[in-house]
Amino acid sequence: MAQVVYPKLMKPHRSVFSKWLLTVCLIAFTAHVYAQQRYYCEVKGIEKNVSAGLKIICDFGTESPYSRRDLNKELIFVDEKGEEIKFNSMVDAANYMVQRDWTFQQAYSSMYGGKPIIHWIFFKDAENMEKAKEGILTKIEYQKKQNRKQLNNRKT
Repeated sequence: MAQVVYPKLMKPHRSVFSKWLLTVCLIAFTAHVYAQQRYYCEVKGIEKNVSAGLKIICDFGTESPYSRRDLNKELIFVDEKGEEIKFNSMVDAANYMVQRDWTFQQAYSSMYGGKPIIHWIFFKDAENMEKAKEGILTKIEYQKKQNRKQLNNRKT
């Protein structure tokens, strides 16, 4: 079998094409990786008025986290049935967030209505806010979801 011998001019062109193709692939991969945005969530805890423990809410910045002299009860964590998820502590709530791929960033405390509030900030990289929130539901989001279902059922 005869061996094909390329002229010396063709070898550099193949090398340039390979480098060009590799560069295009790397740029495409990098663009895909950086298409995600960083989203933040603040988990806030305040002592309950009546019972022992903390009232813990989830603040994505879409609803006001405060009501009169307390945290907004519409932002409590709920399950898929709309039942409140009760956490034993801020660490319990943090474990809940980490299980949903959120990363802890910082903690601080403040006062509101004469009560101390514990703030824990988490972040998550995702394509959009809906993807970032997957697996996390607040009472107000649950109510909106139920209202949309009722509207869709009326239409059909």
